Amino acid sequence: MKSEVISAPIRWAGSKKRLLNDILEAFDKNKQNYIEPFLGSGVVLINLLNNIENFSFSTLIVNDINSNIINFYNLLKNEYKYLQKYIFNIINKYNKLVDISEKEKYYYEIREKFNKNNNKIKAVYFFFLMKTGFNGVYRENQKGEFNVPFGKKECVNVDFDKLEQISNLIQKVEFYNLDYIEFFYQMEQKGILNKSFIYCDPPYLPEDKTVNQKQELYTKKNFDHEQFVNIMQNIKKANYMISMTDSKIANNIYGKLNKYTAKELIRTINPKKGFKSTELIFSNYNINN
Repeated sequence: MKSEVISAPIRWAGSKKRLLNDILEAFDKNKQNYIEPFLGSGVVLINLLNNIENFSFSTLIVNDINSNIINFYNLLKNEYKYLQKYIFNIINKYNKLVDISEKEKYYYEIREKFNKNNNKIKAVYFFFLMKTGFNGVYRENQKGEFNVPFGKKECVNVDFDKLEQISNLIQKVEFYNLDYIEFFYQMEQKGILNKSFIYCDPPYLPEDKTVNQKQELYTKKNFDHEQFVNIMQNIKKANYMISMTDSKIANNIYGKLNKYTAKELIRTINPKKGFKSTELIFSNYNINN
């Protein structure tokens, strides 16, 4: 694998950037198709593409239930010049504001526009909010509105050369915006699951009960890990790998699969809460072979 690690264009809580070498080395490199049902920041996909010569994947299909992620990546893929122009404008305006209180006011103005807008400019707002909101957290209230507070960033830097590189890398990727169950169903209907390697990074399972009680969800809906494991175990002929934080409940739910330990890292999910966690890898194949 290349020593260079390409950062995702958007910040995202629970990013796998620090674990990329471990993750990519553990992938089944011989399958025809790559499937990722929980795209998140896209950092795993991007670095897979940057090392694609080490894999046999001819088709890459990814999905996320968060429409803002998929809309952003589709715009990055299909209309890079548009995205570049409006990101430059919005970031330039933010950086020219002198006082942090002015930046804060601007942040909340964009957040309000983001929650009311459904045009393609919303992908630009999304990029801005993930750069300037607290810790790259995506969180919604019960109305489905983005409600992460201002991150108090003095300046936002955007590497447009890197952004264009990522746009070029993702040209052959298919992006879906579905619930993962519907996504798997559509992949089965396409007849490609049996020839696929599936990498899954589902929502985390915190161990600490106080964190579990106070945690803010990524979206207004919770995630059923037991149902997810049952679905994965019914996918018989594909090889798959699941990333998960180490906890008693995670081991109870995912314990029927092969288990491997990755590195310790800091996860920040709630704007008021950061905690250490050990990352686990569960798979239905022996990753050491």
